[in-house]
Amino acid sequence: NPHQRLLSTTQIDLPTNHELQKKVDCVIRFVLDHYQGRIALAQVAALVGMSEGHFSRFFHRATGNCFNDFVNRVRVARACELLSRTDMAITLICYEIGFNTIANFNRRFTQHKHMTPSQYRQQARERY
Repeated sequence: NPHQRLLSTTQIDLPTNHELQKKVDCVIRFVLDHYQGRIALAQVAALVGMSEGHFSRFFHRATGNCFNDFVNRVRVARACELLSRTDMAITLICYEIGFNTIANFNRRFTQHKHMTPSQYRQQARERY
């Protein structure tokens, strides 16, 4: 089938892994530097010269995470540090790490850690 041959040559013409890796690294660095504020998909897609749809597919293929899920993972990881190392109020932590509502923060945190932020803090305290 000539159509299949065309598809296979298209795949060979994809940018090298090195170029793709540089784009992924650029996005990860951006998220690590900006997770405390609002990160718009359009902003990050533009950073690596892609449309939003293309970027979403690219990022998911490259990392196995959808972009928003990745941002939430970064935020939750930072929350874990603050919960275990500080006495900062959970509501303050929520806003400090870039969530707009405590309900959304609790939902995302529980989704990733399978416990609430206060349960996490309690367990962290028991470990030390």
